[in-house]
Formats: sequence, C-alpha cells, structure tokens
Amino acid sequence: MKGTGKYFIGLLLPPALESQFTKLKQGIAAQFQIKYALHSPAHLTLKMPFRYKEVKERELGLRLTTLLETQEPFQLQLAGIGHFGRRNIHQQVATSESLVQLQMTLRSFCKRSLHLVEELSDRNFQPHVTLAYKDLKPTHFEEVLAFTRKNAGQGEFLVEQAYLLKKVEGRWKAVAPLIFGGNSENVQPIATKEST
Repeated sequence: MKGTGKYFIGLLLPPALESQFTKLKQGIAAQFQIKYALHSPAHLTLKMPFRYKEVKERELGLRLTTLLETQEPFQLQLAGIGHFGRRNIHQQVATSESLVQLQMTLRSFCKRSLHLVEELSDRNFQPHVTLAYKDLKPTHFEEVLAFTRKNAGQGEFLVEQAYLLKKVEGRWKAVAPLIFGGNSENVQPIATKEST
C-alpha cells in the first residue's frame, strides 16, 4: 500500500544482552546458514507487525508514549531456550504481571484507537526473543536447538521503555522510543538501530 510502512511495538534488550544475542544469531548463521533472525535487533514483540501511514509515524510515537505515561519500569528475566514446533527457536522470557499488563494495554489501544487487526499472537502472548525462524529447516532443527541451548546465556534487565520499530530496506529499525512515564512533548525520533 502506497504511503504505508510496516511497524511493530516491542522491547529491545540493553546493549550487553543485545551483543550477546547478536553473537548467538551470528553463530547460528555461520554454522547452519540460518540468517533471517539477523534482520532485526534482539527484541520481545508486544504488538505484532501492522501497516500504518508513514506521514503519521511521529504522531503514532507520541500517542503511544502518552499511553505509557503511567507505566512503571520493571525487571525481566531470561528463562531458557524454547521453541514453537520445529519452526521457531527462541530465548524464553519469564512472564511477569507488569509485562502482561503492558502488552494488554498496547493490545487494547491498538485495537480500539488505531483500529488494527488483533492477531492470534497478540491474544496468545508468549514472551520470547526469536533466535531462528523462517529459514529454519526441520532437518536442521535438532542441531540448531542443541547449539542454541549450549551457547545461550542468562540475564535479567530493567525495562524502562518500549520501541516503535519500522521495516526499512528489509530490516527492522527502532524509529521511536516509547518512554515509560515520559513527557511525550520531548520525544524525538531516534537514530535508526539495527543489528549487524
């Protein structure tokens, strides 16, 4: 559709964990030629990808930040390697009341105020950070799963903001921080952030 971009809302990992996950994804790519997960920074999806008018991108960021003005920061804990069938391998994230409430708030806002379609994955929220999918072949599944489990790390991190991400030239890039308890008038677009 002309004039629309593809977006999603998610949490990005702090730099140290982002680096750890990028190295793991690069290891999977080098050993198994599974590269699709490198097209986005390590993230936890809160609202599945959707189409939105690009001319309203800044306004969307401001509206989402205003929505999150009362959101308190919270801790998240990584919780081992999991998978969805034989098509997705991911780092699980321990569910917390704060995380579930944040996702429900965004889900409700996107459906009610933005009139976006609610995806099955939005309703069946399972917090995770994807490490291999799309180009993960069933024949390599067990090997990739074993490699990922062997090389996975542990961690806990503080969540103080979410991000609006946009697909640009085939890669997902953060285009606006959605600061918890922030002043929406001071929100500026951020320099694009992508994985290497």
